[in-house]
Amino acid sequence: MAVFDAHNDSLTEREDLKALGNRLNDGHWDLVRFAEGGGRWQIAAIFTPPKFSGVEALAHALHHLERALEWINQSRNKVRLVLRQSDLRNDGRIGILLSLEGASPLMGRVEFLRLFFRLGIRCLTLTWNHRNELADGVGVGEEAGGLTEAGKAVVAECERLGIAVDVSHLSERSFWSLMEIARKPVFASHSNFRAICDHPRNLTDKQAKAITEKGGVVCLTFVPSFVGGDLTKFLSHHEHGVKLVGAKALGLGSDFDGCKDPVVPDASLFPQLANALNERGVSATDIRRLFHTNLLRYFRLVLPP
Repeated sequence: MAVFDAHNDSLTEREDLKALGNRLNDGHWDLVRFAEGGGRWQIAAIFTPPKFSGVEALAHALHHLERALEWINQSRNKVRLVLRQSDLRNDGRIGILLSLEGASPLMGRVEFLRLFFRLGIRCLTLTWNHRNELADGVGVGEEAGGLTEAGKAVVAECERLGIAVDVSHLSERSFWSLMEIARKPVFASHSNFRAICDHPRNLTDKQAKAITEKGGVVCLTFVPSFVGGDLTKFLSHHEHGVKLVGAKALGLGSDFDGCKDPVVPDASLFPQLANALNERGVSATDIRRLFHTNLLRYFRLVLPP
């Protein structure tokens, strides 16, 4: 079963990226385990922690982006950088899409977005949990506002360039501000359903419907606090999602190496999840939709031709 994983943090959490070419005994993800699990496409985050802002945030992101690009170049017999729709083909290598998780490095400037696009960024998570120049994250709380004017300009440029806009981590007010202006589909890279687990990082049913009505995808994550339990509870999120928005609107966003004790323990174990879904009566077609076909459809709509 081929896997398209919408979010991991391995490229910024791992000090030695060369080690990712080997089967590791720590962490959750490497090329060997991901391939064993059926991995074919991976969105890899370039994450900027909230302690960095302004020029420091920019420098941090560029440092990790350069490391990632060098690793991809050195590993090109095993991976390829996905930049356009045609790069989503399955040629035996793992396709890597690079995501900027948290837009602080942009410093609110559209021209910096264009620079990151030229350097290979194809997904943008507008915020982490804090406030930045574009929008407010879920951690801001009740005083959170919507998208700023800079945020609206960046979203418009993402749509023009072919950068997927990721709503995970947005405050609700920022989310609805985005949905008012979005002309192209958006996606949630790693968020579950608040109806099953009442966590602020999860989506309300109304939010999930809004994403999928525009042609986007909700990618369920393995983070225990967002699941609210073990793998059985994760299956409840999937079942709720199918009833709410349909099997054609769901994907997977593991958050491997970005959380502790994910409910699917590492990237080699996607087949165990497939077996668990099958035992719950989920069809092979719907498992394929969840594992890769929905995200392939989405990115073939959003990425540059």
